[in-house]
Amino acid sequence: MTILLADAGSTKTDWVCLTENQCIACIDGSFSGPGISPVHNDSESICNILMQARDAIGHSFDHIRFFGTGVGSPELKMKIEECVASVFNCPDIKADSDMAAAARAVLGNSPGIACIMGTGSNSCHYNGSAIDRKSASLGFILDDDGGGVAFGKRLLADIFKNVAPGKIIELFHSSYRLSTPDVVRHIYREPSPNRWIAGFMPFIVDHIENPYIANLVDSQIERFISREFAIYPDSELTDEGVGFVGSVACLFEDRIRKAFYDRGWKVRNFTPKPLEELIRNEMNSPGAII
Repeated sequence: MTILLADAGSTKTDWVCLTENQCIACIDGSFSGPGISPVHNDSESICNILMQARDAIGHSFDHIRFFGTGVGSPELKMKIEECVASVFNCPDIKADSDMAAAARAVLGNSPGIACIMGTGSNSCHYNGSAIDRKSASLGFILDDDGGGVAFGKRLLADIFKNVAPGKIIELFHSSYRLSTPDVVRHIYREPSPNRWIAGFMPFIVDHIENPYIANLVDSQIERFISREFAIYPDSELTDEGVGFVGSVACLFEDRIRKAFYDRGWKVRNFTPKPLEELIRNEMNSPGAII
């Protein structure tokens, strides 16, 4: 039996093939390709990306499980499932949200709050078997505090408004050599502006010791925490706790833990990729099919 798993973010999609029998499950192949979002990508572009994965990892599987950003509504789940079915040969295809993957990965079978901090951000309450409440996801223009896009937006605005210190502005321009028209073109005329904006996270990480950058990061984390977790009762935050998924969460784990400690809230665990935990669970329980 073969299972193909996909973890699709806005920036990239990780693919892993598992081969199972009754006694053991093992990784049979993996591939990383472009990000996929049914919100931002049309069916044709999604299929083109899926064909890259098919060429790299194979075309015929017994089960395919696709977890991805934007896969929230029944319509968008169907869009993904139809695209996958048109590219792969598989009798059992199911798509679900990245939040569902995150909750299963960091919370297992126990209740709690799962939070994504990657290119974008979101959170949900998980009852131990399913998501029963979810924070509204409004996209990178109105939302995504705590995601790489929020940090990148703040940095870009401060650089080009000359709010950032002169040294940081100099370092930025020597690294990227962007003009104001370049920025406007990327954001308003090029595809996937959220990915492009989040692409400045390496600069932020490289210069985290600079007081301006450190303050930018801490203020964005505070903004994210105060807004994202306002919908959850204090008992869930203190007793059940929050598990974090995503590269941004892991980059700033120490800062997030301190912010939670200061509030008396419980932190569960951090993982950059929920797929790794889902694979581990499947390999420990062959036949579960995630």
